[in-house]
Amino acid sequence: MRKNLIFPLAAVAAGIGMSTWVSANPLERFQRARGSLPAAPPSTAQSGPQAKGGMIADQGVHNEVHAAHQGQIVFTRTDLGIGAISEAAIASDFTLGQPMFFRVFTERSAVNAIAAANSLPASQVFADGVHYIARFTIAGQAFDTDIFPWGSRRDHETWTTWRGQFVNSINAQRTPGSEAFLEMLSRATAAGLLKPGRHEVKMEVIPQTNTEKNGKLKAGPVAAGTFNLTVPAGVFQSGNPHICGAPRGAAGSAAIEARAFAQARQFWDWPDLTLVKAVASGNDWKVERNEITGIPIERSTQVRIVARGAKYCTSHIHEFTEKYMGGGNFSTSTGGISVNFTPGYVPCGCVGPS
Repeated sequence: MRKNLIFPLAAVAAGIGMSTWVSANPLERFQRARGSLPAAPPSTAQSGPQAKGGMIADQGVHNEVHAAHQGQIVFTRTDLGIGAISEAAIASDFTLGQPMFFRVFTERSAVNAIAAANSLPASQVFADGVHYIARFTIAGQAFDTDIFPWGSRRDHETWTTWRGQFVNSINAQRTPGSEAFLEMLSRATAAGLLKPGRHEVKMEVIPQTNTEKNGKLKAGPVAAGTFNLTVPAGVFQSGNPHICGAPRGAAGSAAIEARAFAQARQFWDWPDLTLVKAVASGNDWKVERNEITGIPIERSTQVRIVARGAKYCTSHIHEFTEKYMGGGNFSTSTGGISVNFTPGYVPCGCVGPS
């Protein structure tokens, strides 16, 4: 069985690799590292791969913007690397559907934050399993959503800043975050929030990791930020690809959608969700061929399986695969869809009638 991987997640610009000095002032630490202030006393500097107190030497403060916003999430209208972001690029007011990006600035790496919160040496934190919860709070209601796992062990041990996206309609590099933002939209609108108008939204990020025997280990929120979101009337409609998902693509057809929907019915096991429709969203076909003869074996394209629930709605992404029948023909009637255990969320207003 196949399992789709949605959002290939490359994240952030590499850091400059510096030790972190013990100081209450992040700008002072940055200035010392750059050489514009005298060096910190030797007794307060971290040394070696395992720092004093069981922490790992991470990247510390990268620049003045990081120093000014340590422990914060800032929001931008374009996708900006750590060397390109400036105070002038930071925004606080957005209209839903516009390009929306963010950058997280933390005091410690994820591994160090989890270690400190649980009174453990950082070497005992499972770095490969680190991922983030994105907590959104609107009108006093909090929604904990999942950011898809990204990055390597070394990233989670050292990075103190990373970037992500909410709405990427400008073909910027794909980064984490849209999945959490759409989950928030789905859950918040189902709860009666985010009606047309202007809303204040708070976002916090919380690192956690899996352990073999002790369940999950979490830190508290390592960064937080607030933005104002204007929700236009009618934004949650199926014709809005940036919020509601891709429409039928160039490779799609009603026959593919009917077959995919029938296949989904056979294995559907989400008791809180009712199937609504399939959307053949793929724009092209990927053909698998015999390695020796070059004769096609099968071809595949993407479909979305859309479902409605009382508390949220989903749009699962699947691969739809047709067998090759010979003579240049593939058979839609033989088509099947891949397994996808990871839901993609969508606002229920995008789903249409059940």
